[in-house]
Amino acid sequence: MSDPTFGPLLAACVLAFVSALLVVISRGSIRAVVALLAHSLSIAALYAILAAGLVAAGQLLIYSGAIVVLFLFVVVLLPPGGRELAQQPRRLAYSIGMGVVLLAALMLAVGPALSGTLPPASASATLGGVPGIGHELFDMNRLLVPFELTAPLLLVAIIGSVALWRRQGSAT
Repeated sequence: MSDPTFGPLLAACVLAFVSALLVVISRGSIRAVVALLAHSLSIAALYAILAAGLVAAGQLLIYSGAIVVLFLFVVVLLPPGGRELAQQPRRLAYSIGMGVVLLAALMLAVGPALSGTLPPASASATLGGVPGIGHELFDMNRLLVPFELTAPLLLVAIIGSVALWRRQGSAT
Protein backbone atom coordinates (compact mmCIF):
# COMPACT_ATOMS: atom_id res chain seq x y z
CA MET A 1 0.00 0.00 0.00
CA SER A 2 2.83 2.42 -0.76
CA ASP A 3 0.91 3.95 -3.65
CA PRO A 4 0.21 7.63 -2.82
CA THR A 5 -3.09 7.56 -4.73
CA PHE A 6 -4.56 4.77 -2.61
CA GLY A 7 -5.90 7.03 0.17
CA PRO A 8 -7.65 9.55 -2.10
CA LEU A 9 -8.89 6.74 -4.33
CA LEU A 10 -10.39 4.90 -1.35
CA ALA A 11 -12.01 8.10 -0.05
CA ALA A 12 -13.56 8.86 -3.44
CA CYS A 13 -14.81 5.26 -3.73
CA VAL A 14 -16.44 5.40 -0.30
CA LEU A 15 -18.04 8.75 -1.13
CA ALA A 16 -19.32 7.37 -4.45
CA PHE A 17 -20.79 4.31 -2.73
CA VAL A 18 -22.46 6.27 0.07
CA SER A 19 -23.88 8.90 -2.28
CA ALA A 20 -25.22 6.17 -4.60
CA LEU A 21 -26.98 4.58 -1.63
CA LEU A 22 -28.44 7.97 -0.72
CA VAL A 23 -29.79 8.38 -4.26
CA VAL A 24 -31.65 5.10 -3.92
CA ILE A 25 -32.95 5.42 -0.35
CA SER A 26 -33.78 9.14 -0.27
CA ARG A 27 -37.47 9.83 0.23
CA GLY A 28 -37.42 13.34 -1.19
CA SER A 29 -36.73 14.01 -4.85
CA ILE A 30 -34.56 17.06 -4.19
CA ARG A 31 -32.41 15.11 -1.75
CA ALA A 32 -32.00 12.32 -4.29
CA VAL A 33 -30.85 14.83 -6.93
CA VAL A 34 -28.36 16.40 -4.51
CA ALA A 35 -27.04 12.91 -3.67
CA LEU A 36 -26.77 12.26 -7.42
CA LEU A 37 -24.70 15.43 -7.72
CA ALA A 38 -22.41 14.22 -4.92
CA HIS A 39 -22.10 10.86 -6.67
CA SER A 40 -21.26 12.50 -9.98
CA LEU A 41 -18.62 14.70 -8.34
CA SER A 42 -17.06 11.70 -6.61
CA ILE A 43 -16.88 9.83 -9.92
CA ALA A 44 -15.16 12.88 -11.45
CA ALA A 45 -12.70 12.79 -8.55
CA LEU A 46 -12.02 9.13 -9.26
CA TYR A 47 -11.26 9.93 -12.88
CA ALA A 48 -8.96 12.78 -11.85
CA ILE A 49 -7.10 10.54 -9.38
CA LEU A 50 -6.65 7.93 -12.11
CA ALA A 51 -5.05 10.58 -14.36
CA ALA A 52 -7.91 10.72 -16.86
CA GLY A 53 -8.23 14.50 -16.88
CA LEU A 54 -10.40 14.81 -19.98
CA VAL A 55 -12.85 12.22 -18.71
CA ALA A 56 -12.98 13.99 -15.33
CA ALA A 57 -13.70 17.32 -17.05
CA GLY A 58 -16.39 15.68 -19.17
CA GLN A 59 -17.93 14.16 -16.06
CA LEU A 60 -18.01 17.54 -14.37
CA LEU A 61 -19.41 19.43 -17.34
CA ILE A 62 -21.87 16.90 -18.72
CA TYR A 63 -23.12 14.96 -15.71
CA SER A 64 -22.49 17.23 -12.75
CA GLY A 65 -23.43 20.31 -14.69
CA ALA A 66 -26.01 19.60 -17.36
CA ILE A 67 -27.68 16.31 -16.44
CA VAL A 68 -28.07 16.94 -12.71
CA VAL A 69 -29.40 20.46 -13.37
CA LEU A 70 -31.81 18.97 -15.91
CA PHE A 71 -33.04 16.43 -13.36
CA LEU A 72 -33.39 19.18 -10.78
CA PHE A 73 -35.49 21.29 -13.15
CA VAL A 74 -37.74 18.32 -13.92
CA VAL A 75 -38.16 17.56 -10.21
CA VAL A 76 -38.99 21.18 -9.43
CA LEU A 77 -41.31 21.40 -12.45
CA LEU A 78 -43.43 18.50 -11.28
CA PRO A 79 -45.34 19.44 -8.14
CA PRO A 80 -45.70 16.93 -5.32
CA GLY A 81 -48.73 14.74 -5.24
CA GLY A 82 -47.55 11.33 -6.27
CA ARG A 83 -48.32 8.48 -3.96
CA GLU A 84 -45.94 5.79 -2.88
CA LEU A 85 -47.10 2.21 -3.15
CA ALA A 86 -47.26 0.10 -0.02
CA GLN A 87 -44.42 -2.33 0.42
CA GLN A 88 -45.24 -5.87 -0.56
CA PRO A 89 -43.16 -8.80 0.73
CA ARG A 90 -42.91 -10.33 -2.75
CA ARG A 91 -41.57 -7.09 -4.22
CA LEU A 92 -39.03 -6.78 -1.40
CA ALA A 93 -37.83 -10.37 -1.93
CA TYR A 94 -37.57 -9.77 -5.68
CA SER A 95 -35.59 -6.57 -5.10
CA ILE A 96 -33.17 -8.28 -2.74
CA GLY A 97 -32.73 -11.16 -5.20
CA MET A 98 -32.02 -8.80 -8.08
CA GLY A 99 -29.56 -6.90 -5.88
CA VAL A 100 -27.69 -10.13 -5.18
CA VAL A 101 -27.64 -11.00 -8.91
CA LEU A 102 -26.32 -7.52 -9.80
CA LEU A 103 -23.68 -7.73 -7.06
CA ALA A 104 -22.54 -11.11 -8.39
CA ALA A 105 -22.34 -9.69 -11.93
CA LEU A 106 -20.34 -6.74 -10.63
CA MET A 107 -17.93 -9.05 -8.85
CA LEU A 108 -17.45 -11.07 -12.04
CA ALA A 109 -16.73 -7.87 -13.96
CA VAL A 110 -14.35 -6.46 -11.35
CA GLY A 111 -12.67 -9.79 -10.60
CA PRO A 112 -9.70 -9.33 -12.95
CA ALA A 113 -8.95 -5.92 -11.44
CA LEU A 114 -9.05 -7.35 -7.92
CA SER A 115 -6.73 -10.20 -8.83
CA GLY A 116 -4.10 -7.78 -10.12
CA THR A 117 -4.35 -8.49 -13.84
CA LEU A 118 -4.67 -4.87 -14.89
CA PRO A 119 -3.12 -3.60 -18.14
CA PRO A 120 0.30 -1.96 -17.87
CA ALA A 121 0.36 1.73 -16.97
CA SER A 122 1.73 2.75 -20.36
CA ALA A 123 -1.27 1.20 -22.14
CA SER A 124 -3.86 2.77 -19.85
CA ALA A 125 -2.21 6.22 -19.71
CA THR A 126 -3.45 7.17 -23.19
CA LEU A 127 -7.03 6.06 -22.58
CA GLY A 128 -8.03 9.19 -20.65
CA GLY A 129 -6.37 11.62 -23.03
CA VAL A 130 -7.84 13.58 -25.91
CA PRO A 131 -6.74 11.22 -28.73
CA GLY A 132 -7.96 8.11 -26.92
CA ILE A 133 -11.36 9.61 -26.04
CA GLY A 134 -11.81 11.05 -29.53
CA HIS A 135 -11.01 7.73 -31.15
CA GLU A 136 -13.38 5.81 -28.89
CA LEU A 137 -16.28 8.27 -29.20
CA PHE A 138 -16.18 9.15 -32.87
CA ASP A 139 -15.06 5.91 -34.47
CA MET A 140 -17.83 5.17 -36.97
CA ASN A 141 -17.86 1.48 -36.10
CA ARG A 142 -18.11 1.80 -32.33
CA LEU A 143 -19.84 4.45 -30.27
CA LEU A 144 -20.92 7.29 -32.55
CA VAL A 145 -24.56 6.25 -32.90
CA PRO A 146 -25.11 5.43 -29.19
CA PHE A 147 -23.39 8.71 -28.28
CA GLU A 148 -25.71 10.69 -30.57
CA LEU A 149 -28.80 8.84 -29.36
CA THR A 150 -28.39 9.97 -25.74
CA ALA A 151 -29.92 13.43 -26.40
CA PRO A 152 -33.24 12.14 -27.80
CA LEU A 153 -33.32 9.51 -25.06
CA LEU A 154 -33.12 12.21 -22.38
CA LEU A 155 -35.75 14.28 -24.18
CA VAL A 156 -38.14 11.32 -24.34
CA ALA A 157 -37.55 10.63 -20.62
CA ILE A 158 -38.46 14.21 -19.70
CA ILE A 159 -41.55 14.23 -21.93
CA GLY A 160 -42.61 10.89 -20.46
CA SER A 161 -42.27 12.11 -16.89
CA VAL A 162 -44.33 15.23 -17.65
CA ALA A 163 -46.98 13.11 -19.43
CA LEU A 164 -47.20 10.73 -16.47
CA TRP A 165 -47.53 13.65 -14.09
CA ARG A 166 -50.33 15.19 -16.17
CA ARG A 167 -52.16 11.86 -16.38
CA GLN A 168 -51.87 11.44 -12.61
CA GLY A 169 -53.05 15.02 -12.01
CA SER A 170 -56.13 14.60 -14.21
CA ALA A 171 -57.10 11.29 -12.57
CA THR A 172 -57.44 12.82 -9.10
